[in-house]
Amino acid sequence: MKVQLQNTLFYPATGGIENYLYHASKILLRMGHEPTILCSRHQPNLPAKEVYEGIKIIRHPYYHLPKPLFAFNLIYYEKSLQKFVKTNSKDIDAIWSRHPYCTYASCKALQEIPTIYIQATVWPSFLRYASEKLKGVRKIFFRVQNLQDYYIEKKAMEMCDKIVVLSKIRMREISDFYKFPKNKFEIVPPGIDLERFKPRERDKKLLNTSKISENAKIILTVCRLSPEKNVSMLIKAFAKLNIENTYLLIVGDGPNKLYLKQLAKELSINSKVKFLGFRKDIEKFYSIADVFILPSKYEGFGHVYLEAMASGVPCVGLRSDYPNIIVASEEIIRDGQTGYCADPYSIEDLAEKIEEIISNDELRYRMGRESREICEKEYSWEKHVQALIKIVDNTGRRH
Repeated sequence: MKVQLQNTLFYPATGGIENYLYHASKILLRMGHEPTILCSRHQPNLPAKEVYEGIKIIRHPYYHLPKPLFAFNLIYYEKSLQKFVKTNSKDIDAIWSRHPYCTYASCKALQEIPTIYIQATVWPSFLRYASEKLKGVRKIFFRVQNLQDYYIEKKAMEMCDKIVVLSKIRMREISDFYKFPKNKFEIVPPGIDLERFKPRERDKKLLNTSKISENAKIILTVCRLSPEKNVSMLIKAFAKLNIENTYLLIVGDGPNKLYLKQLAKELSINSKVKFLGFRKDIEKFYSIADVFILPSKYEGFGHVYLEAMASGVPCVGLRSDYPNIIVASEEIIRDGQTGYCADPYSIEDLAEKIEEIISNDELRYRMGRESREICEKEYSWEKHVQALIKIVDNTGRRH
């Protein structure tokens, strides 16, 4: 089967969706299928076509209008993208799209080809959240763009054959926001690279580089340092722990970094909180972690949970409280078996859950072992890709 996977970005860009496209494409190749990535030429020096690790890549130009008309650039972008998709998608059997713009363009230009939209987030909600602190002309610009995004994503979901989501909570959010029936959706959890993320010996060199003793207890979080990730709650919970030789490692970067550093200083724990920035070698950090925490208030899935679990590390997240706290923690973490889900409004409860795992070696080893076993059984990329192929077959429209 010839599958075209779509997003605005791909290699050399890195990120959650870019990694998803890479792994799905590699599995398709291994299964004897022919994947192609359609994305934008987001850097001017990138070639229009290339092959990366056996994956064919087709890049469309970066379509844009002059600045005075930029608020309406999305309309121009969509029209141009439709023409590009129609010209460059011959002999395709199915389209797996990760972006509403690509989904809409494909459904308009290639109505005969089965298209599934694998949704990452509710785009109008995301943009509205991102623009909360903007003022003046930029605020107006985002409002105009938000209206266009709402129309395009809703039409894309109406026209595509299936909407694939990674969690039940994401399906609920989308269904409520756009008023779509549940039978329009399929829930297909993602996979995890079980070879990259696996139990390892503690990386002593990494501990020494971080100026941490080899027998220290390590609490780890890996995330973007932005408001919805709620890392301030984790820092406050860490300040309440009464365990010697314990460190909090924060891997990631973002707009809240300075605020979080100041918070750690105000709580007199800055010597125990290590801000390590963005890292590509994150598997090394899971090897030294005793427990992994993701205190997000908004998370469509939380792939880092799988990275930690596959590495044999127990996890702690927050319980969902829809619509205020939208997270999939309870769908991933088996409470009391592979970790805990804490009260999203209680710093004390989060601290207690962390301390229970940190202070009990037997519990921690058991949770880590069971976490790895669950990942091996339930979260392989092969299983994910096979589910998508079945969805395409069930449309009855395979090209």
